[in-house]
Amino acid sequence: MMKQGRYALITDTHVEKLYGQSMCTHLHSLGFDIQLFSFPAGESSKSRATKEKLEDALLSEGNNRDTTIIALGGGVVTDLVGFLASTFCRGVELILIPTTLLGMVDAAIGGKNGVNTDYGKNMIGSLYGPKRIYIYPEFLKTLPEDEWFNGAVEMLKAGLIADGDYFHNFSNIPIEKSIDRAIEIKRRIISKDLTEKGLRRVLNAGHTIGHALETLSDYQISHGKAVAAGIVLEAEISFEMGILKKEALDQIKSKFPPAALTYNFEEIYEVMRRDKKASDGVPRFALLEDIGVPFSAEGAYCTEVPKEILRGVLSDVNRIFSSTGL
Repeated sequence: MMKQGRYALITDTHVEKLYGQSMCTHLHSLGFDIQLFSFPAGESSKSRATKEKLEDALLSEGNNRDTTIIALGGGVVTDLVGFLASTFCRGVELILIPTTLLGMVDAAIGGKNGVNTDYGKNMIGSLYGPKRIYIYPEFLKTLPEDEWFNGAVEMLKAGLIADGDYFHNFSNIPIEKSIDRAIEIKRRIISKDLTEKGLRRVLNAGHTIGHALETLSDYQISHGKAVAAGIVLEAEISFEMGILKKEALDQIKSKFPPAALTYNFEEIYEVMRRDKKASDGVPRFALLEDIGVPFSAEGAYCTEVPKEILRGVLSDVNRIFSSTGL
């Protein structure tokens, strides 16, 4: 239950029209002191410049350390506004209300916040947990098909790294139970490694390559399609490293039919060198030992890969995968 006090609800222009204005009107009618702020929808708004504009807007309206910030929206909103809340007046209370499937099962869970830069995705940010997260599956009624796909990829990844039964039976599980299971998997992993020094790195499966593809496309490739490509390609790397068996690789590939992209190995490698998991400019990957079993890499859950293996897997751009088969 929300306490009395001052609130600032921040959303993007798309969600503002769908839910933001009506939510503020409703909370006003209940006696809450609440203001509505918005920014242009889209990944390009997930930037330091947008954060600065929102901070100035909040300050100009008299908000201070007593303000509670509500982030209403998908992953762009929760990532950006979570970062803002962590630094505004040196940290204010934060409430997350994710409105997309990706936001519900991934972006809003775990306290990671951040913005993108020209050098890569989520390169500037913070670890800052919300006071509360409210998950309402009713929001999914207005969700576009592409956004369903983005969330489904992250849910399937949760099974891939920690729950083989969930991975194999994903399409047969009712959506609300599937959401709960994906959240439980992520929370269970994070509870053992909040600051990502080891086990939490498994959540990055598919993301070293996936984030590189997003960055190279200037975010015209969606998170779901990029990570789907990354999952298959990093599974191939696991196989080439002698870690993953061919049967498991084929099962993973069956979930993600192929689609060609237009980036060569050197382009992808250069972006991966700047990834947060890289060490001294060498990309590192969260690899798989089996479906539901991550490769531990002696407790690091992240490992370097010989450049020639990477080149062999990534050199043929027609083997980069997206997914239409979830």
